[in-house]
Amino acid sequence: MAVDKNRLHQLFMSGMLMAGIAKELGIPNASCQSIISKERKKNPEHWPLRKSKRDKAASDSEHFMHLYECTYCVVTFAVEDYEEVDHSQTVCPICHSVEHIEDAGYGYFTKTKEAEKAG
Repeated sequence: MAVDKNRLHQLFMSGMLMAGIAKELGIPNASCQSIISKERKKNPEHWPLRKSKRDKAASDSEHFMHLYECTYCVVTFAVEDYEEVDHSQTVCPICHSVEHIEDAGYGYFTKTKEAEKAG
């Protein structure tokens, strides 16, 4: 049975689960995965890798942060870091100093627990 690869691609790019795609096209799940794998090898940009549900959940709780240290207050703090953020205005959250701020690095911060609301 020939599979309509244009339809397969359309369903794949829509985010439909693999089992749903296979059912829609009337083919076994393993065949669906195999075809996509072969097509991805030919044209990887056309068939991007998907994030798993676990990866999506992790990316929702991950934030790229820039770490700073205030040498006056001896405190380390983080500021969310992305292209639109102007870090030239970053000040210590305690003494509001710019002069004592030192770059302490950057990286991904993963939120593992929601803050409890005061109340």
